[in-house]
Amino acid sequence: MVSIAVLVVLGTLCGATFIPKVANHFGYALPGERGLPYKVHYNGRDYRNDLTCARARWCEDGRTPELRPRAYCTPRAGLNLGGGNSDTGLVKVDEVFTMFGPSHPVFTAGLVPRGETATNVIVEASDDCYLTYDLMGGP
Repeated sequence: MVSIAVLVVLGTLCGATFIPKVANHFGYALPGERGLPYKVHYNGRDYRNDLTCARARWCEDGRTPELRPRAYCTPRAGLNLGGGNSDTGLVKVDEVFTMFGPSHPVFTAGLVPRGETATNVIVEASDDCYLTYDLMGGP
């Protein structure tokens, strides 16, 4: 009887990991297209992007058609990397964990000096598809 209860609890916990609300809260991605959360964590700080929400209904249903973004992501050539948009402008600094899928690399636009905080990070959603996340909170 106890083993059945343990299996039910474990099954429930495993199923909960695929709920968008849980993925958004803990900042991990769900497998598949548009699975990135609205918030990612890097270097002790949280970063937010309003274009994605791990496929949660609240961020899609709450937008009227005129407020919905036209494009989910930006190609590498369209990224604003400050001094230019060459491949050397992106520096990989972390990864966003994906539940049962490959991780998504997290980049900064160039090197961030030691002791300073990046104001945004760039996450690769898929091949030539990048999302920019902005720093949440104050200094």
